[in-house]
Amino acid sequence: MELNEKRVVDTFLELVKIDTPSYFERPMADHLLKTLKELGLEVTEDDAGNKVMQGLGKETRELLKHEKQTGNLIATLKGTVQGAPKLLFTAHMDTVVAAPGIKPQIEGDVIRTDGKTILGADDRAGIAAILEAIRFLKENNIEHGDLQFAFTIAEETGLYGSLYLDMKKINADFAFVMDSGGPPDSIIVSSPTEVDFTVLIYGKAAHSGVNPEDGLNAISVAADAISKLKLGRIDEETTINIGIIQGGEKTNIVCDRCEILGEVRSRNEQKLSEQIAKVHSAFQMAGEKWSAKVDIREEKIYSGFNLSAEDEVVRLAMEGLRKVGIEPKLAPRGGGSDTNNLNTKGIPAVNLGVGANKDHTVEENLRIKDLTDATRLVVGIIQTAAERAGVEAK
Repeated sequence: MELNEKRVVDTFLELVKIDTPSYFERPMADHLLKTLKELGLEVTEDDAGNKVMQGLGKETRELLKHEKQTGNLIATLKGTVQGAPKLLFTAHMDTVVAAPGIKPQIEGDVIRTDGKTILGADDRAGIAAILEAIRFLKENNIEHGDLQFAFTIAEETGLYGSLYLDMKKINADFAFVMDSGGPPDSIIVSSPTEVDFTVLIYGKAAHSGVNPEDGLNAISVAADAISKLKLGRIDEETTINIGIIQGGEKTNIVCDRCEILGEVRSRNEQKLSEQIAKVHSAFQMAGEKWSAKVDIREEKIYSGFNLSAEDEVVRLAMEGLRKVGIEPKLAPRGGGSDTNNLNTKGIPAVNLGVGANKDHTVEENLRIKDLTDATRLVVGIIQTAAERAGVEAK
């Protein structure tokens, strides 16, 4: 399968220069709307942007009040093969942080930045692979079943775009999310459920130098509770993290309020429940010990999924890789992606590698071979699905 490597690289380089952090995806959406329509696809935009806005805090909504809200883009390409499985390919339009003025550099087979910004291969590489695959299909008259392509918003801040994806506009049997780091030979078949927690501890203010004994330091209560928790990796399936601690106003006031934000993730629901229970227990016991009021809230951010080589979506991905000469590997992942929400919504989905390395950092880089292979993989899956129709017809 001879792809136009220069064109897919040029497409990627063009995309990374469009600065669209979460909630500011309009420029990328407009670019893709134009490109997809030029390629002859039917394109619609759903109402996910407005739904995301409703769930944001007042401060963030104020920041975005002058922004034109962007929804998920859903592009449809009618099939040329009757009876083939209907496929959905997705990638997200936002980057983890704003990165105006990205200066990509090619060093041998690797694309990287000048070290001052992220590269944005997460997930510009996924978008580039999908666009080039569509061009390849059309230019080479490749037979295919019905195809859809969804470009989502606000993935980096909580998978919100796929959470609010308008499923009335989606008609797919299987989904392939082009968003995993590392080379395209890895098929992500398992991902954890994530539950975030917020703990509010209420102490009592007092002058820190005159009468500290009359106060109750909420930070001390928090420290006592946190010291009882094991943080980091619990086992191969489970992690727990406390990422933010906020409290106090001045150094001469005994802190009377402390807020702790953290998360628990596990690919095993029982282990997830056990770790959440340990969080509750640690903070409640500390509150009782110090006679402090403790308020604990939790929110499921997304549900996990566990697939195997026996699942049809996994088999399609494996056969697609083998069709383009790559031996597949099945792997779990500790992070979430739009794959989680698609599985929850009833569309069997896997996450596929697009080549991004050290993503979310200024050291982010992308091998050109991985980008090309990711593109070939999209085509390979589409061809495999089309061939299924011929086999079943016989």
